[in-house]
Amino acid sequence: MVTVDSLAALDCLQWLRTGSRAAELLRCNQSTVSRYSKACQQVFGVSLVKRSSEWVLQGDDRLLAAERRVHQLYRWQSDGPLRLELQHWLRDWYAPLHLDGWVKGNLNYFEYERPAYLLSNRIIDAWLCSTPDLPRDPAFHGIQLCSMPTLLCVQQGHPLLELGSNVTLADVGAYPLLPLPEDAFPVFNGRMQALGLGPVGMAAASGAACPEEWMVGIANPITLSLYGPQAVVLPLQLPITVGDALVVHADFADHPRIGRLVDLLTGYLCAQTAGMDGVVVHGSASLAAASLTSL
Repeated sequence: MVTVDSLAALDCLQWLRTGSRAAELLRCNQSTVSRYSKACQQVFGVSLVKRSSEWVLQGDDRLLAAERRVHQLYRWQSDGPLRLELQHWLRDWYAPLHLDGWVKGNLNYFEYERPAYLLSNRIIDAWLCSTPDLPRDPAFHGIQLCSMPTLLCVQQGHPLLELGSNVTLADVGAYPLLPLPEDAFPVFNGRMQALGLGPVGMAAASGAACPEEWMVGIANPITLSLYGPQAVVLPLQLPITVGDALVVHADFADHPRIGRLVDLLTGYLCAQTAGMDGVVVHGSASLAAASLTSL
């Protein structure tokens, strides 16, 4: 009912948030994006409104949803560029990797609701996020790329280091954790709280608030370096495994282009994590075993 370019303008505006970013990706000017997007809205009787920096559709979008399904299938079958989104905390890790046949989005989502919406509505084609926080949607298929332990770290001079190997989770629970983005990891946060760990303040002996440098950081072998050269891992094993997962629509779970993407991602992970303790990369040979079939 509409041209490929017209629907792409509407989709990229919703996905990338600004006309300038959409124009950059589509290699046109902003006025063209605006004109095509408005024409598409008129055809399907919907309108875009801005809410909290996101473009949200208003109106009956059933015809638009059907058209998006057709256009997405065309992208996959025609070897056209597919759209990949990443969570903010994965951005620096995967940004240097060139993925032939894929274009990346803004890579700055702290929460899961919006990228899940974009994937569900076939605006994007794949999404890199983290386990154990994954969308529980039977329409999605997840592939575990890597897994690793959760680490707790502190800076040199932290009182917990005086306890050496005798430190316990109860000891850690007396100090606040460095805060995570609000609502970014609800499952992970729940498991941490079940262990008695959370953003709980501590009163020092003098009655003063806990100094910021006494806060406890949450890391994994990949993100530990972000805490700087003075970071020390506490000798505790947390029963929480984390990792990166690729989520796609179940219809494309077996598509050859997914297989090639997984090969690129896992090959990159193998090269970048060589020598890191505790990191397990799930290669393409183990996809069947590593797939998260219960999303």
